[in-house]
Amino acid sequence: MNFSDDAFVTLLLCVALSPNQEEYARPLSTAELKRLEERVRASALRRLGKLIGVDISGLMLQLDISEEEAYRVFTLLNRGVQLSYALEKCQRQGIRVVTRCDDGYPRRPLRRMTDAAPPMFYVSGNEALLHKPMIAIAGISGVRTTPEVREAIEFLAHGAARLGYAVLTGGERGVSRVAMNAVQNCGGALVEVLGGGMLERLQEEGVSDLLAEGQAAVVSLEHPEALFTVSHAIARNKLLFSLAEAAFVFNTDGKRGELDAIRSRYCDWIYAWTGFPANQYLIARGAIPVSDIPRLDLDELSRHWRGGESEQLNLFDLL
Repeated sequence: MNFSDDAFVTLLLCVALSPNQEEYARPLSTAELKRLEERVRASALRRLGKLIGVDISGLMLQLDISEEEAYRVFTLLNRGVQLSYALEKCQRQGIRVVTRCDDGYPRRPLRRMTDAAPPMFYVSGNEALLHKPMIAIAGISGVRTTPEVREAIEFLAHGAARLGYAVLTGGERGVSRVAMNAVQNCGGALVEVLGGGMLERLQEEGVSDLLAEGQAAVVSLEHPEALFTVSHAIARNKLLFSLAEAAFVFNTDGKRGELDAIRSRYCDWIYAWTGFPANQYLIARGAIPVSDIPRLDLDELSRHWRGGESEQLNLFDLL
């Protein structure tokens, strides 16, 4: 993997070298990196890449930070050998790391999340799919998918394939797995953004077949060996919604970042299925209620999704 100086420093500062982040210095969070970038831009250094080779005293002087902060940044910046080994291991597993400094980073999160966009992520599969328009199909695990829900998901997956959209999911059991099967059946494209468990997911039937055919990309903000957690899922959902032209939420527990996505307008077109009671929580806060999804005119809706900043339509006008 070849990285610019800015990209390599981003990795040094942000990548967890182990799934449990058991390191001498804790990697920077997105918010911490943002604050550091602001200090770098305001200094004579100007760019993150210029931090390479600066000692602790230089960091304190140039960035006006405490000795404790400078020691942490210095320690992270001097993980080059360990980081190289970690990146080589990822490469052997068919996983690449993409940073905000790379041309391959998708534009939609950068535009919608700005400085809150994740500094880096792991990806396996067809990376070109990250730049396609996408319809997100979202739901939590542990909720039974009824025939009505399965019919609606299949309708969306087939419509997405016909209109040139990839289907975007969180990879959980339930809604996401129904969507994956529908994509496979109709010859569409799948993008999964995971909240952990990346290595295991890459080996699972269905997604591994789509990856082999070049019809899928799997993304994770967490170390490939990290386990799924709710906090990982919250961060994952922010990226998921920011990648989507439109998102359909079939069920939620209200704890997975959907409200952040609505409030921050990471996606302008977030629909909530009215057949799941807990979705009323999202509808009351701005999600668009939708009941009979197979009756939607996706061709008409798509024209408005692609319009980007246009006003939301009253769905009842299209039924």
